[in-house]
Amino acid sequence: MIFNVILGAGLALSILLSTHPASAIELEDRVQDALTTSPITVENTEDPNITPMEIQLIRPFNYSSYNAYEKSFTLDPDNGETANLWINNTSTDTVYAKITVGSLSPIDIPIKKGTQKTTRIGVIGTTNVKIYIYSSTGHKMDMNISVRQF
Repeated sequence: MIFNVILGAGLALSILLSTHPASAIELEDRVQDALTTSPITVENTEDPNITPMEIQLIRPFNYSSYNAYEKSFTLDPDNGETANLWINNTSTDTVYAKITVGSLSPIDIPIKKGTQKTTRIGVIGTTNVKIYIYSSTGHKMDMNISVRQF
């Protein structure tokens, strides 16, 4: 549902841009208005497969540590309109993913033990993304993670 809203906002923005010439400031204001709806959606999916035509920002790997996992990367619109962050929690308790996209407020996503979540991020312009995954109980985290843009 949220993805449809984001897709609709993007379509409306592209129609506006194609029918009305605008200055750079107006374009920036329109993009900012489109960002007022969150560009992030969370899905429960059983399919972590990555197809060959995608850009892998974080190649699939296993992270096992008592320390929090932290990684930053940049989304480039030339690499696709969407990015997926996939986390499979194989540890003994819930882990939390704090995701910050650009200058937006971070969101916390709980991932219960034995489950996986895919977080979809809409790409609007070159954007920095920060991922911080932690345990609130101090248990050893064990998870599989990957990020792809398509």
